[in-house]
Amino acid sequence: MQTREDKKATASSNSSATTSNSEPSYATGIDGCYMKVTGRDTAILMLAKKGNDLQGKMIYDNYQKDGSSGTIKGKQEGNILKLFYDFNSEGMRSVMEVYFKIAPGGLLRGMGSMDVKSDTTYFISGINYSDLEVFSRVDCELVKNKFEY
Repeated sequence: MQTREDKKATASSNSSATTSNSEPSYATGIDGCYMKVTGRDTAILMLAKKGNDLQGKMIYDNYQKDGSSGTIKGKQEGNILKLFYDFNSEGMRSVMEVYFKIAPGGLLRGMGSMDVKSDTTYFISGINYSDLEVFSRVDCELVKNKFEY
């Protein structure tokens, strides 16, 4: 025979199981590192999330072209990360709006029409997410030396 406390514990555990099953798959942790390699070019993103606020670092290490490195800040809205990349490249500081869509095993970078106002590049129309722009999740230990700048 179940006691009153046993019934409460069972009801509580059933309730929390139902809640966690109803959460969208993108609600899982996105903290960590992501990398995209295209030929000899590499892009690395390190993210930390607190509530809906995101921050971290990003690096573009391009072969035979100038790269960039800087910080990332923004918010998560559903399965979209809306970020601003504040970076240095060719001795100049710039800011660029960068969107990512959460996908299994990584993030898809959004591409679309952009415009520049002052030192900031921002989206002006439709953003498309493609498997060609996938940043795959990687172990941060493998890329941590890249962030020592």
